[in-house]
Amino acid sequence: MKIKKLAPMIVAALLAANAAFGQTISVTGQVSVFTDAQISLISGADLWNIQRTATTTVTNGTLAVGNTVTVQCASGDAQKIKGGGAQKKE
Repeated sequence: MKIKKLAPMIVAALLAANAAFGQTISVTGQVSVFTDAQISLISGADLWNIQRTATTTVTNGTLAVGNTVTVQCASGDAQKIKGGGAQKKE
């Protein structure tokens, strides 16, 4: 009897975990650096480092340094560095 109550809870927990880790995000910004492994975008005062995987796509713009693009990726593949994109005043 306890197994019948426990099984639906396990299924619900697995579905919730899958939803949390399976989310995608879109980041729009100016390309500062890109390689085969990573794309770095400046968005406002923030720097985004995005790992390039099979699911990473440029949905708007052309990937070139200085261009503004929108990149869609898994949320776990992107790291936001607050203030990392701020321009230095001379």
